[in-house]
Amino acid sequence: MKLIWLCHPIKKAVGGVKVIYRQAELVDTLLKPLGHQSVVMHPNTWSFRVKWFDSTVSVEHQFFKWRWVGKPSMSGIEGRFDPEQDLVVLPELWARKYGDQLAHMGVPYAIYVQNGYYISKGAPAVLNVAYAGARCILTISDDASRCVAMAFPRTDGRILRVHYSVDAARFNPYQTKENLITYMPRKLADHSSKVLFFLRNHLPAHWRIQAIDGLNEVGVADLLQRSKIFMSFSHFEGCPLPPLEAALSGNQVIGYTGQGAQEYWVPEIFEAVESGNVVGFAQSVLRKVKQLDALSCFPIEVQAIDTLSKRYSPTQERADMQAFIQLMGLTA
Repeated sequence: MKLIWLCHPIKKAVGGVKVIYRQAELVDTLLKPLGHQSVVMHPNTWSFRVKWFDSTVSVEHQFFKWRWVGKPSMSGIEGRFDPEQDLVVLPELWARKYGDQLAHMGVPYAIYVQNGYYISKGAPAVLNVAYAGARCILTISDDASRCVAMAFPRTDGRILRVHYSVDAARFNPYQTKENLITYMPRKLADHSSKVLFFLRNHLPAHWRIQAIDGLNEVGVADLLQRSKIFMSFSHFEGCPLPPLEAALSGNQVIGYTGQGAQEYWVPEIFEAVESGNVVGFAQSVLRKVKQLDALSCFPIEVQAIDTLSKRYSPTQERADMQAFIQLMGLTA
């Protein structure tokens, strides 16, 4: 049997894509002794593969047929999957495109909800069929589980909360820190530009701000390990990865939780700002800068970091993927 993880072909650094690749790779190692395989598929591309991080997972490509789903799209999958040989994992954004078709074809499938606020995209009747037919619904956070249970009341018994893992060797707090503030400019760009505007005449000259943009995973880790403050502009997200990677890299994190990050938003490391309060956001950053400047050395919250690293560890992720394999019926 082959477990096929459908994935958007996105070139820029997106945490959700990295999670799919990493978990598909992990599941492949777990399935091989059972005689099965796990692969990533980028539909309707010739040779696309994500290159901003390393992965050994096999990547496949398949062109679908034209179909009308709100607008013409290459989403007709008749005859593209074998109910006897294939199992499919759909990202929540594609439940509307492929879920009802897989259900009618009798192909076993799961829906992976990495953002509980995307599950409303599509015709409600089609979404109802898609979620009703899923063998398993993976959710990346407690908040995503809550969203699915609220939207599709009869799915409770098929929801499986899973964790991603963060490489603690790569994202660690023990490098030399600089008076550096980092942020992701692609996240709520209008909000971040306004915060920078309000900071411009107040930030001490010995501090600087740097955007994390256009870097591979190694470059992102390097900046986060050197920075002291990370500004989070998460917006309606399942379990945003950058603020957690920043925290594990020893940053003080200030900003929006995006709802999904509330489960790891511990007070020792994180300070929440009401979404849209850009003046308050800038004031919080300046208060933190003043606090840090008054200290003789930068504080590393070792105990809180250790707790987070264990919660989002390879061990936890592996256990979650084992449970997923069992729910999908992939046994020897």
